[in-house]
Amino acid sequence: MIFLEYPVSLYFDTEPAVQVLDLCRGDNDFRKVYIANDGKRKLVIKYMSNTFSDRRRIEGWLRLMDAYRDAGIYCPAVIPARTGETICCETKDGRDYFCYAEEFAVYETAEHIGEEDCRDEDGNYTYTPDVMRSLGKIASAGLDFLDWSSAYCLLEPFSPPDTTDEGTECALLFRDYVKENLPRHLPRTEALLDLFYRNQAELKKIYHTLPVSCFQGDLNESNILLDENRRFAGLIDFNLCGREPVLNYTVREALWAVYDRCLFGENDARLCHYDKALDDIRIRSFLRNMAYVQETYTFSEQEREAFPLLFRYMNSFWWQTLSEIERVHEDEESITKLLDWLEHQMTRDDIRLP
Repeated sequence: MIFLEYPVSLYFDTEPAVQVLDLCRGDNDFRKVYIANDGKRKLVIKYMSNTFSDRRRIEGWLRLMDAYRDAGIYCPAVIPARTGETICCETKDGRDYFCYAEEFAVYETAEHIGEEDCRDEDGNYTYTPDVMRSLGKIASAGLDFLDWSSAYCLLEPFSPPDTTDEGTECALLFRDYVKENLPRHLPRTEALLDLFYRNQAELKKIYHTLPVSCFQGDLNESNILLDENRRFAGLIDFNLCGREPVLNYTVREALWAVYDRCLFGENDARLCHYDKALDDIRIRSFLRNMAYVQETYTFSEQEREAFPLLFRYMNSFWWQTLSEIERVHEDEESITKLLDWLEHQMTRDDIRLP
């Protein structure tokens, strides 16, 4: 059955109402989603062609969704095409296109509900504790049937076009921005980059020996599902999933899930980069998130020993610090404080898992 022009026809023999979401990111990352409703059923039809989607991987995504459901975390059911196929594939001009469909989720996403309806008085998302506990459940399952890394990967590229891991990419972009726009700060930035590489070299010695599991790989408000009481219920969108060291996945998510309002200024400025008391609040919030993980997962001694080094590496150059150096630009005091903050994070040895 030809579906390149209209994949909805794989699942409906009538003409349903259709909403099309164009998620394409350049010629090498084709992704479209068709939300189709014929009045009897509502499906989410995913249609893709990119460097990280093939039949083997899609089969892995669907298997991981089953594992999440087994752990009590809702994921939409996969719906076969009218031909009975779960995954449909066609080739055009030497390029493979894949399609599969899910039931429309029975819960709403946090993004659709609206972030202000999901925050406590300090600005933290009320569903964060249960999301962290769910990570612990998946970590405890020790899933290992995927043989590729998720989009959360460290120390290696995620997809073939990538030339480096995300942390190194951010570090180099930070250095290049300083070199081009703030050359007076280049010597210190180069010294920080050297420190970053030293941490990276030490982390590489132990990183691939850490306990692993397979994770969804794209936790954000558009993929987190909440029930009618605004409590965490499940997840959608597993196309960035993969096998990861538990420590990497949980630490990164616990850092990203720090949302206290006092830590942010206008235009999403990270105030914690310039004030020790605010950074201390940030670290306490991060450790609280890690404590939620530990309600359902027990970190090994190996993971506890590796934690300070991994934290120093991860809690340094990232997209947030890159946006901050671009934002403060000519503010000498802020630039100095941001560089001080980076040096402190890459050398600190005062934080341990709860």
